[in-house]
Amino acid sequence: MDFALFIILNGVLLIRPEELEPEIAGLRLYLIVIVLNVLFALPRLLKTIRLSELIASPICTCVFGFFAAGIVSQLARGQIGLAFDFAGEFGKVVLYYLLLISVVGTPARLRSLLGWIVAFVVILLALAVLQYHEFIDCEALRPTERRTGLNEETGEFFSVNQLRSTGIYHDPNDLCLILVTGSICALFRGVASTSLPVRAFWFTPIAFFCYGIALTHSRGGLLGLMVAMGTWTYEKLGWKKALAVSLPAVPAIMLAAGGRQAEIGAGADTAQSRVQLWSDGLVALMANPLTGIGVQQYSDDLGNAAHNSFIHAYVEVGLLGGCFFLGAFVLSVTAVHQVRPWNGHLRTVRPFILAVVFGYIGGVFSLSRNYVVPTYLILGIASSFLRLCGRPHDLSWYRFDGTLIRKLLVLGAVVFVALKIVTIALLAVGARE
Repeated sequence: MDFALFIILNGVLLIRPEELEPEIAGLRLYLIVIVLNVLFALPRLLKTIRLSELIASPICTCVFGFFAAGIVSQLARGQIGLAFDFAGEFGKVVLYYLLLISVVGTPARLRSLLGWIVAFVVILLALAVLQYHEFIDCEALRPTERRTGLNEETGEFFSVNQLRSTGIYHDPNDLCLILVTGSICALFRGVASTSLPVRAFWFTPIAFFCYGIALTHSRGGLLGLMVAMGTWTYEKLGWKKALAVSLPAVPAIMLAAGGRQAEIGAGADTAQSRVQLWSDGLVALMANPLTGIGVQQYSDDLGNAAHNSFIHAYVEVGLLGGCFFLGAFVLSVTAVHQVRPWNGHLRTVRPFILAVVFGYIGGVFSLSRNYVVPTYLILGIASSFLRLCGRPHDLSWYRFDGTLIRKLLVLGAVVFVALKIVTIALLAVGARE
């Protein structure tokens, strides 16, 4: 029952029926379902947050560390009310993550979850596409218009309509990221199937998802797709063959995407302004390097979000909090890459899990998505997979102890310096252009 409720919870989260049907607006379906889910999964939840379990699950510990750093970042500024508000709002996101790693306790459940993600993404994309082509009229689904340039001859602006869906996917970039995740999940279910009709059933949505990705005109999402596919190709073919495939594939994808999505570079219309936001944030961090400028203060203090989740984490919650956020992703990709599961189903899904996580990293490198459920859906999938693998000898290092803490702190410092250097370099390139 706990897993069934968790699937329903994801359906409510992704599709947002309350936004589609005004008559049921205000029912707070998500709150109702998550409370029921917690009640049925309570024994598993309590086991998950035991100290021994947290030590054995360092990704989970990093999530808690980032949560705590966010609260401290506001308390350090004397903003007790804002700290409580953040604890309540982000606490629900952390609870979702804990439910995921608690109830997805078998390879069959992991496989089922990835299949349900495909189904829900098909539904939310279908609704968005129907609205995009004006077959239906729903305020929550209407595309957003983005100006992309100025016609100097006529004085009129060029613009594109960006596809978007409901709720947390009302932003085209977020929709694009879940379409990338759905594509990899569908690819896994197709590859893992032995029946030709079943394979065709799972492969079919991938073309639909690619169409949706194109309609979002999201650069971050397209980058995520290329990183995800590159990761999966590397896992299947090795780096030499993957490189041979990627060299012609990347320009082909960029050519097929065309328009705004193909303009990725320091001189693109919004790229330079985003790099400037990175630089301004890193400068602001120096005033409070330990606790940062405060959760959800980036936009208020600097005019906009960082458009880079890792820089956003460092700047808002400080160097330690940034290390926790970065560490959750680094641990995910490192452990999933290294582990060689004993279970055949887990061996099959491993490269796809790695592709999902790397694809999301590629996307959020140009987006700020530190406090939203999709980020912890991705981390939760990786965490659940690693928990199912047990403690094989090739992951003897995978525990939250003094050695791992020191490594994460060193890595966090190195990445912070690297981000600072990259930001300076990109600003210099943009200035020359």
